[in-house]
Amino acid sequence: MLENVEIVRRNCVVIGSGAAGLNAADRLYAFGQRDVIIVTEGLAKGTSRNTGSDKQTYYKLSLSGAEADSIVEMAQTLFAGGAMDGDRAD
Repeated sequence: MLENVEIVRRNCVVIGSGAAGLNAADRLYAFGQRDVIIVTEGLAKGTSRNTGSDKQTYYKLSLSGAEADSIVEMAQTLFAGGAMDGDRAD
């Protein structure tokens, strides 16, 4: 079934309205990009709102294993692997 779909052209497209998507759109705007569109199912439906996003990682650390959790050790491991900035890893 074919439908009539409006075609829209923009300089930037942000997919999703979770914390990352809205932050990306906000940063683009802050850097002067005014031609941005956000593709979303709704503003209250982003992944972060539904699952806890990065906060979920912290809260689920102690669900397995016999050793105590260390947020600092986890951050240092992520930094050592290049997954985060050093100023945020301690």
